[in-house]
Amino acid sequence: MWNTDINIDLIVETVIDDLEKCLKRPNIPEFERSMQELRRHFPNIDEKELTDIIGLICTAYFRNTGDKCELVITAPSSFRLRAKRTEDVVGQLIMQACRSITITGYSISDYFDGMLDSMIQKSTTGVYVNLYINDVEKHEEQLQRVKSYRGQYLRLYEYNKAESDRMAALHAKMIVVDGASSLVSSANLSYHGMQGNIEMGILITSADKAGTIEELLKQLRRMKVFLPVID
Repeated sequence: MWNTDINIDLIVETVIDDLEKCLKRPNIPEFERSMQELRRHFPNIDEKELTDIIGLICTAYFRNTGDKCELVITAPSSFRLRAKRTEDVVGQLIMQACRSITITGYSISDYFDGMLDSMIQKSTTGVYVNLYINDVEKHEEQLQRVKSYRGQYLRLYEYNKAESDRMAALHAKMIVVDGASSLVSSANLSYHGMQGNIEMGILITSADKAGTIEELLKQLRRMKVFLPVID
């Protein structure tokens, strides 16, 4: 029954792809492609063996995709701790994004220009970028390039402060990438946020938590708490 030319990685990838489609859209035919692929490689496979193989792959998938949290810090280079560095994590999240980037910022400095350029470049390849800023006017110089590239894939939003409380602010600092990884941190998008200060945050690997964050921001947009920046 065994075919030595079989591509195990391809079968696993196909099963996981079918699984994720089922999780997103429960009404689609379950594991249709996976079953076809398995029958192609194992012509004599029976239904129990087929479902057992798919079940084993799904079990491994869920074990590997459980919520994961890691400490992320900004601290002097001499500070030794088993934790990831804020600047490294922010840069990696942006560079690895292949579908979407959601980012909020209270304070942005010139130090963040390179990462802004990376997000702009990502948007030109079809990655959806939603950037939420506390006070666009104060960051006019840093955001000028973002404004010029706004379009279908790059959106800029500003916190709509209530007239009765002009001291209120968008103080949340977080990045969500591909609806899967979320960094929630005290660090601003600035030199001191990335290197100079002592900052701490958590990198969360969880589609559920990422989805909750993005849905909250969508609700705040619908409530006009965040408004699109239009020149």
